[in-house]
Amino acid sequence: PEVQQPADAVCLEAVPETIAHLRLSRGVPECVRSAAKSGHFCTVVQEPGAATAWVPQSVLPQHRKLSEADGVEDMDKGRGWCALRVGCLGSGKAGLKGPAQPGTANVLCTLLTEAALHVRIVSAFGSELLLIPEDVIAEAATILADRGHALFPSPRVCEPVPWQADQVPPSDPILARQLAGAWSLVQREEPLGTVAEEYTEGTGPIRLQSPGGVFVELRIPGPESSGHEQHQEGSFAGRCCVVASEGQALCTHLRGIDYQPPRAKASRTQVIFGASSLEVVSHPVGEQRELWARVGDDETLGGVVALELEAEVPAPKTPRCGLWVFIGDRFARLIGPPHGSGLISGTCCKSFAQLQKLRGYAETRYEVMEHYEAVSGIVEKPGLLKAKCVASHPERFNKVFYNASDRASGSVERGKGSLVYTTASGRKETWRILEWTYDPFSAGQGKADAGGDEASSSATRARSQSSVGASGDEGPPPCLVSPSAEGAEGA
Repeated sequence: PEVQQPADAVCLEAVPETIAHLRLSRGVPECVRSAAKSGHFCTVVQEPGAATAWVPQSVLPQHRKLSEADGVEDMDKGRGWCALRVGCLGSGKAGLKGPAQPGTANVLCTLLTEAALHVRIVSAFGSELLLIPEDVIAEAATILADRGHALFPSPRVCEPVPWQADQVPPSDPILARQLAGAWSLVQREEPLGTVAEEYTEGTGPIRLQSPGGVFVELRIPGPESSGHEQHQEGSFAGRCCVVASEGQALCTHLRGIDYQPPRAKASRTQVIFGASSLEVVSHPVGEQRELWARVGDDETLGGVVALELEAEVPAPKTPRCGLWVFIGDRFARLIGPPHGSGLISGTCCKSFAQLQKLRGYAETRYEVMEHYEAVSGIVEKPGLLKAKCVASHPERFNKVFYNASDRASGSVERGKGSLVYTTASGRKETWRILEWTYDPFSAGQGKADAGGDEASSSATRARSQSSVGASGDEGPPPCLVSPSAEGAEGA
């Protein structure tokens, strides 16, 4: 039978502690009483023959050796559970606004059970909770988020991955070098065969990636965009780990800063390299596919700089992290709350639009405007940086971002292993140097050998390896060809 869906998507708040499931055959032991008295999560359920209790593992006796005299049995032999409180939409920074409509937990439980996940429900005093084994919580969160629900805090439900840029597994150096450079999005299919985005003449989102895997991908609506589109910034930054597996190049994208709410599992893709293009397909299930064209006339990177934000003075109320990447005469920088903090990054959800619906438009929009910064620009010459696009501030497009010859635009002081950038407003940013092959901040330095400002020459020549036709043919801008389309042509 068809699963009945709740009237609205809901918010699910994860209890911070790992929960243990106990069977009580001789009354309520002291560890359970202590949990209840100290305000910890604690639920006792009377079942035929014995009672069961859900309490934090941290309150159990040392090494979880429960006393036989108390008649307590750890039913899951140390396996931990994650408890999710089921609440209604409109739950902002203060947490759940209130419980969801009765029966919502049953619907969610059925949804997860159909995916072969073991789920329990606890209901008391008008509130409902889902209890999910911690070793499958990321999978459960993915299913729930895909259905439009929001889960928070995100670190509690997302898979544990090294989000910081300098704490990732090593990449294959040859593949990492092939991925490095400046790239412009040409086309995106989602699902395969359905064009969701298409750009020409280098007008699409831009991605700068260093040989070390540090990347900034900027998706900033242009100044001519409508008001709705202006609210759909989708930029993100982090580190990309690429490895060779069974003849395929597989990438894991670790997003440390993101305008969109995080997914429970890190994005993984298969990359197919062309002469001047990348075809990127979601892995292991090919749900979407993108074609990227290399910016510039050749594959030389020119100068490379990768920086990571360490500190800001004065310190903002909400701590932030950031990445700043230069590839030749292009730069991209992104600053925002780190993964797992704030309303946006702290909520696992399908999209920013859905997050606004569930946790409040005003609060989420305020966070974007106050705590996030995204800038894409060019190095017109060493010491002169111009912003081409600035997220949420179309009035700053095509303005000077930094001029070494004009102290009013700010200043840069480079030390050992770091540099301090003082903005025009006087804020000091300390950036740790991750990669540095030239100096884009100092006037008079030799300009790096890099591609020109226009991406059109490579974008119009790029061809996906799945495209049909001779590579030497002149034709329309490149496009992706879905498996279904290829089959139709061959029929």
